[in-house]
Amino acid sequence: MTRLRAKINRPKSVTPITENIKAQAHPAHYLMHKYWGRKPHNVIKDYILNHTNPGDTVLDPFMGSGVTIIESVKNNRRAIGVDLNPIACFIVQNTLDKWNEGGFLKTFNRIFNKNLKRFSVFYNTKCPNCKTISTLENSIWENDFLVKIKGRCPKCGLFKKNADNFDQEVYKKSTALFKKLDKANRLYYPKDEVLKYVKRNGKSHLNEFFSERALLILGTLIKDINEVRDKKIKNLLLMCFTSMLPNVSKMIPGNKETVNGRSGWVISKLWAPKIHTEKNIFTSFSGRFNKIRTGKSEVVDMVNPGRAKISNSSADNLGTIKSKSIDYIFTDPPYGDSIAYFGLSMFWNAWLGRKVNYEKEIIYDPYRNKKYEDYGSKMNLVFKELFRVLKDKRYLSFTFHNRNLNIWKAVMDAVRDSGFYIDSVVYQEQAVASGTQGLNRKNTLRGDFVYNLRKDIDRIPPTIKDIQDAESLIIRNVNNWINNKGGYITPDTLYSKLIPLLVDNNAYTDKMGRVVDIEKILKNNFKYNPISDNGISYYAWQNIYKRAYSY
Repeated sequence: MTRLRAKINRPKSVTPITENIKAQAHPAHYLMHKYWGRKPHNVIKDYILNHTNPGDTVLDPFMGSGVTIIESVKNNRRAIGVDLNPIACFIVQNTLDKWNEGGFLKTFNRIFNKNLKRFSVFYNTKCPNCKTISTLENSIWENDFLVKIKGRCPKCGLFKKNADNFDQEVYKKSTALFKKLDKANRLYYPKDEVLKYVKRNGKSHLNEFFSERALLILGTLIKDINEVRDKKIKNLLLMCFTSMLPNVSKMIPGNKETVNGRSGWVISKLWAPKIHTEKNIFTSFSGRFNKIRTGKSEVVDMVNPGRAKISNSSADNLGTIKSKSIDYIFTDPPYGDSIAYFGLSMFWNAWLGRKVNYEKEIIYDPYRNKKYEDYGSKMNLVFKELFRVLKDKRYLSFTFHNRNLNIWKAVMDAVRDSGFYIDSVVYQEQAVASGTQGLNRKNTLRGDFVYNLRKDIDRIPPTIKDIQDAESLIIRNVNNWINNKGGYITPDTLYSKLIPLLVDNNAYTDKMGRVVDIEKILKNNFKYNPISDNGISYYAWQNIYKRAYSY
């Protein structure tokens, strides 16, 4: 008689990745909706393949836009994605779900054409050459006054002109209808107060980031979309809607000469520049529809939605996940004071009517009394939960990017307190520059640190090194690096060396026990100047004095 042996899922023999992986551009299914901090898909894929076998379960407790989840499912793994932000879960679920392309196209066309017929008159302008009624494609506003128009004439083609009386009257008619429908409660749009942490200028409520013409059309469009009975079609149309919101808002800086605006959300704040654009909503809505249709067509045959479980919940309580049930964790935890994902996401969540548990948010936000202690205590709870659910001898990889040592200390304390030990650290490049980098390229990190942690209950926890004076350690090593690099070092190279050094030496404080400010130490002891090398200009740190430091 032949005995049947139970299938044993043996742990994969793992050698952690120790080298930077060349980042690839995002494919179409990752470009369907804006989200911050989206990591290179091929890098995450390589980490997943390196640490798991087909059929293994991968967890991301800070799922964001879902790259870890989607890459896991695409590569025949099971995935659990957790995120407290409703829009994150909305984006990932819509990316994974099966779809009815024909029904999506038919419903979009019905809603689009209905509203175009009703409101296209409010995008009328006159060609400056032949005076033919034309279509406004973009406009420039300065200090809340309409000043420039870009339009397309059916006879003369594309044109630019100063906004004239005809354009002002068209806009006034749109505002008159807006006020009439708004008074009759026939429009839906959010009026939520903007959180102080993400507030950049005088706009205090979300509706102030849109013109009344835009609110008229957006408020009608979303009401029509919400009446769609097929839930998956409705959610995809809502994704088209939310993905276009930044581009049709006042947040896009405008150029009066070209009558163009930047192509997207350029800084991690809610703001309205004095010179901004107002784009044609129908052009934007159609463009986002095509983007999402392309992305869904690309991903639909790659994924089985049944392999993924998405949870809109907090990472500090993973009670629905059994202990020792996860084969690998890859995640990108909150960076403390860098990007306020929740505050920024209110721009989308409010339009969708999603409730957000801001109290559970893990962030440094002094306006809400969320200090370093709160951030550290919440991260401590998270890493203890991750240690609990991960199988023994398995790995957790997390990416991190911050120059604030208060934040680094909180994270590394949580790592050590939970029982993990650090196996390796990799400085990993990003796929594309972030919006913040685009505005501040002269002093920014262009990559992330990937910390590979291992759970090993048989291993004796490593002894924490004696606390060192971080200030002297920073000055001494930066001086040596500058000398060895030919007299200067770029911020990106400097931080790729400095952060692992400080973490490895448990060096966060000065001689008085105060957490040090890296930027202040650098400014007080080194010069930060523009450098030209082979015709390429950039900023770099140099020594103030030619002599070497000694400690």
